[in-house]
Amino acid sequence: LIGENGPGDMYYWGGGAPLAQGERGSMASLDSTLRKGPGPSGWRQPELPEVIAMLNYRLDPVRSNAAAYLQHLTYKNDKVKSDVRRLKGIPALVSMLDIPNKEVQHAACGALKNISFGKDPDNKIAIKNCDGVPALVRLLRKTRDQDLTDTITGTLWNLSSHDSVKMEIVDHALHALSDEVMVPHSGWERGSNGAGGGEENCKPRHLEWETALTNTAGCLRNVSSERSEARRKLRECTGLVDSLMYIVQSQIDCKDVDNKLIENSVCLLRNLSYQVHREIPGCERYQEAQPINQGPAPSSQKGGRKDEDQAADIIDIPKRTTPAKGYELLYQPEVVRIYTSLLKESKNPTVLEASAGAVQNLCAGRWTYGRYIRALLRQEKGLPMMTELLAHGNDRVVRAMSGALRNLAIDARNKDLLGKHAVPHLVANLPGGGQSQPVRALSEETVVSVLSTLHEVLGSSLDAAKTLRASQGIERLVLINKDGNRSEREVRGAGLVLQTVWGYKELRRTLEKDGWKKTDFMVNLNPPSNNTRANGGYEDSSTLPLIDKGQAAM
Repeated sequence: LIGENGPGDMYYWGGGAPLAQGERGSMASLDSTLRKGPGPSGWRQPELPEVIAMLNYRLDPVRSNAAAYLQHLTYKNDKVKSDVRRLKGIPALVSMLDIPNKEVQHAACGALKNISFGKDPDNKIAIKNCDGVPALVRLLRKTRDQDLTDTITGTLWNLSSHDSVKMEIVDHALHALSDEVMVPHSGWERGSNGAGGGEENCKPRHLEWETALTNTAGCLRNVSSERSEARRKLRECTGLVDSLMYIVQSQIDCKDVDNKLIENSVCLLRNLSYQVHREIPGCERYQEAQPINQGPAPSSQKGGRKDEDQAADIIDIPKRTTPAKGYELLYQPEVVRIYTSLLKESKNPTVLEASAGAVQNLCAGRWTYGRYIRALLRQEKGLPMMTELLAHGNDRVVRAMSGALRNLAIDARNKDLLGKHAVPHLVANLPGGGQSQPVRALSEETVVSVLSTLHEVLGSSLDAAKTLRASQGIERLVLINKDGNRSEREVRGAGLVLQTVWGYKELRRTLEKDGWKKTDFMVNLNPPSNNTRANGGYEDSSTLPLIDKGQAAM
């Protein structure tokens, strides 16, 4: 503020306005110092160009007050944010991050956090273009202050939602975020030195740095959805996957499985598990030929099925000689229990979706660990859990369960069990129920996924085809083909299932008695147009990383 009395009071606004506190980004009590009262001691509101000019002033108190005032002005105000950018305020704020004065650093970083929040990519790009990311990282490595760490990581989370900033963060911030936040504050190092996870870690001090951890996991969740190079760098960053796994396990032990920290962590694990069977170093040694030791489908057995199933279901997983670490933790058999715990306990749809997505990713492709995980998921009762979640009210949760079940059905025994128990639940997600069942308004993407899973499950099982008929599946499939409003992909998906059903000669008499004609099952299957994925292999069915445009809350 410019005092009316001339240069004497220019340095301080009313004796130094209070600094912006934490989240608010505001200086509520500034209003009292901005008295517009008459008389020589009256203040007037400074114009924005004047405030920005003060950022380059030589006295630290002036600069920190100017930055704190900008933090207050930019809070939830997009117009002011772009004005600050236009008036070249962003490079000035970034250069203040290197001034060795705590108040200056806090105020400048608070203003950058507000400016980087929101839909406008230009503010994020402007911060990137004046090397804002390396400047934030230098400060992160220097500071031991929790509030400042929260603000820095919140700013990086805001920046990470824009594609053009993602690799900048991977290249300049990844190791600092891991070394300064994830590893030291997750409790992993303390925990792995004999302390262990478990209930005793659920004391209030369990995660006193929860905000910084949540911001960091959110930032890395965003950048991990960019490209394989980003995923590789994250997987190979020392201690990162170990800390993430430790956080998720601790949250499960504490029954705290719905908050933003676990959501960001599990989404990050899901993204890092994407294409893991192709992208990890030395992946060739885990590749397997076509089906290996999947065991015969137990449908040939009669009577006493339950006990024989249990007795015969032995999974031979060699014991490790050395403990797994780093990215190996992503696909160790132990992760199965993590994801089934989350599917059982979490009420957060994004956590459910990400847990199933991680399972889907790990079970894609023919590789040793995929085979172990498919079998262990069955033993851990994961199949009925996911089948039940097909009735979830959230479209993306339904799609994630369907995709995971499809890849789990590569295992012959799973396929058999799903044919018996999951088919009615899959059918219930197809459009066109009778009066008894209201039609679920699911997206095209989800309907196509459900059709693809049905196709996989019905592929070698007459029993599954009978169950499909008994649960009114034929009606719904034929309806998809006859209904002019369905997309080409849905028609094709339904057509493949119908063809499979007609392929069971033993069923044809029954179907004809039901009133169906051969022509109902012979759908004209145009080859899929442009790049829509064919319905066949499982190789293409890992979930693409979900790009969550999440940003830190201000």
